[in-house]
Amino acid sequence: ILKRYAGPHASSPMPDTTYEVTDDVAVVRIDRGERMNALSEALVAELTEAMDRAVTDDVRAVLLTHTGDAFSSGYDLSESGGRSEEAEVPSVEQGIDRGRRVLELFTTIHELPVPVVAAVRGYALAGGSDLALTCDLTYAGESAVFGYPGVRMGGMSLSLIYPFVMGIKPARELLYTGKTIDAAEAARIGMINRCVPDEELMPTVWEEIDAMKLTPRATLQITKHMLNDVMEMQGYRPAVRTSGYLATLSHQSTHGRRFFEIREREGIGAAIEWMHDVDKP
Repeated sequence: ILKRYAGPHASSPMPDTTYEVTDDVAVVRIDRGERMNALSEALVAELTEAMDRAVTDDVRAVLLTHTGDAFSSGYDLSESGGRSEEAEVPSVEQGIDRGRRVLELFTTIHELPVPVVAAVRGYALAGGSDLALTCDLTYAGESAVFGYPGVRMGGMSLSLIYPFVMGIKPARELLYTGKTIDAAEAARIGMINRCVPDEELMPTVWEEIDAMKLTPRATLQITKHMLNDVMEMQGYRPAVRTSGYLATLSHQSTHGRRFFEIREREGIGAAIEWMHDVDKP
């Protein structure tokens, strides 16, 4: 398994991702390690394109993983309304426009006719955690850390996946406090499928993909859509759509605007320090 994963395969690199097909599996790697794989506008677009390409390539599954020490630290906070040269608070219109593009990625993964499997090490925070959890199956190394600290800056989830993959109580705890949890705790509460030592992560993921190949392609596709329908009956689609709008509005709150004001005046580091260390009335 390790030899197969590490071996040479035809690949198609893009600036922030790589894409390759091996053994009928599309392997998509987030490759923006210098920014902890933060979800920039460009990266979101590339991931959406990669998922669409996997359908064209007629693969049996998609493996979403990453280079570097983090799966994704979340949305790129150096961007404002999707344009990094602007420092002011994103307008509602900018926020809605960016949310639409982000939700296109999550909807594509959710509706893809083949399973999408996430392999996570290091931070998977805020939008990065949404991305990992939107995948059909999520496996994590012991180094993985999950949570939504952006609520401390007045942010909200753009795609409300948390309550659909774990109980409502742990979802409330994480989204009320912005605290993070390790992979072992994430597995315990059903947030992810399994936690394994980092060095066993990729072999474990490939074993699970091989196990899925024993199930006929049509059966897998039907089962995925059937289970998606269970989420739909629980209100998944309207909840995700509404959370995108509310996340945009939440940036216009007093403390949401305060984060961007500090960022503009003192830099992103000071804004993040304020986000984590200052009680908000």
